[in-house]
Amino acid sequence: SETMINPSQLAKTLDFKTGVVSTGNSLDKTDECDKRMLENDASVKDMEAAAIAWSCALLKKPFLGVKVVTDIVDGDIPTQDEFMANLATAAKSLQEALPRVLDAIVGKTYSDL
Repeated sequence: SETMINPSQLAKTLDFKTGVVSTGNSLDKTDECDKRMLENDASVKDMEAAAIAWSCALLKKPFLGVKVVTDIVDGDIPTQDEFMANLATAAKSLQEALPRVLDAIVGKTYSDL
């Protein structure tokens, strides 16, 4: 539709990465998480955005998520340690990214982008 923003084009314009988000109910990596990520070709596991995206898809509503990664699923560092070590950097990255996203989309339509 003319009022929908193309997330892939927006990501390209802003030089952001895109990917499929999987979800789970644990910060830790589990065999079930690995299975779901492989089945869905997911790049990241998330505990919030995936549920919101799923709800939006059910209701046929647009969804645009902007996320930062705090821990690497297949890393050697314990999840909670890696999360805490990367939290400040991730927060700073998100703080820098959000104004760019808003500047790029506010008041614009798909054809503007």
